[in-house]
Amino acid sequence: MTSSPAGITTSTGIIFRREVTRFLRQRSRVIAAVGTTVLLWLLLGSGFAESLKPSMPGDLTVSFAAWLLPGMMTLVAVFSAVFSSLSTIEDRQTGWLQAVLVCPVPLFSVALGRTLGGGLVAFVQAGILLAAIPLVDLQTSAWGILLALLSLAFTTIAMAALGLVFAWRCTSAAAFHGIMNLIFMPMWLLSGSVFPITGAAPWLETVAWCNPLTWCTVAIRSSLAGNPDWGMIGIAAAVALVAVAAATAVVSRRS
Repeated sequence: MTSSPAGITTSTGIIFRREVTRFLRQRSRVIAAVGTTVLLWLLLGSGFAESLKPSMPGDLTVSFAAWLLPGMMTLVAVFSAVFSSLSTIEDRQTGWLQAVLVCPVPLFSVALGRTLGGGLVAFVQAGILLAAIPLVDLQTSAWGILLALLSLAFTTIAMAALGLVFAWRCTSAAAFHGIMNLIFMPMWLLSGSVFPITGAAPWLETVAWCNPLTWCTVAIRSSLAGNPDWGMIGIAAAVALVAVAAATAVVSRRS
């Protein structure tokens, strides 16, 4: 098995480029992930604009549309992770994945290449939403945007890796859609992306803080508010590392 640094870099790079190339050739994924998210954002942001005046970290009062922006970014990360994971199932059905598994390459490079490729695709799509900052009158800084992008990178990598963990064990796209409805969507809904966690029922608030995606959302939101929560940013990084480790462990079983 090829385990030299050059071999690892080459195999990881090949799989990474394949994920990115596939995305560039399937532009409908941009419409599905970003378009659906923007539509949902417009409906929620305008429909609840007068009924909710939430505060960003640091007691910065903003419109609901501005407060919702980080949650929409995490939603893109979830959607993109789903599409990236479905490509894993398609590769198994076409035989491409089996061909890779019998090649003399370290399996963790397969997991790393897919995770980085899927993470980059999600990062670019979610990052597009930052262009809406002037439209929602959110006062932020270049430093805040950079930290938000860093937190977003951790989020997209975590979601791509988590998607790979579940897709690796699914034998069909239908089965994975069931996983998406059971795990991914509840993760997003219970991450404080749509409504503030504070003030929720005690049991629901506890569940929300046990959700790793909550920490990622708070990291992005606090960064954009100019009051970065370094603890949450660190936890978001840890979530990404754990998710990548889990994906590597699952792929390394060569099954």
